[in-house]
Amino acid sequence: MKGILSATPAPGPIRLLVGTQLMLLVLPILVLESPGALPLRLHGLLLAGWVLGASALICAIRGDRSDDRPWWKRRHDR
Repeated sequence: MKGILSATPAPGPIRLLVGTQLMLLVLPILVLESPGALPLRLHGLLLAGWVLGASALICAIRGDRSDDRPWWKRRHDR
């Protein structure tokens, strides 16, 4: 698969990016910017969601290997 920044991105990284961006990156920022004090537990939960969204963004940009076989099934030439 190719990442989202390549000329022809694969559908997997695109789905990963679209499915997580609004929910895990934008929502915590909006909630933390809201007026009023928030409980500390909610801050931790929002931070965990933001980290999960950021890691999904990094994985979507990076993409996946083009070889579909696992490493133990690949041919090892010497």
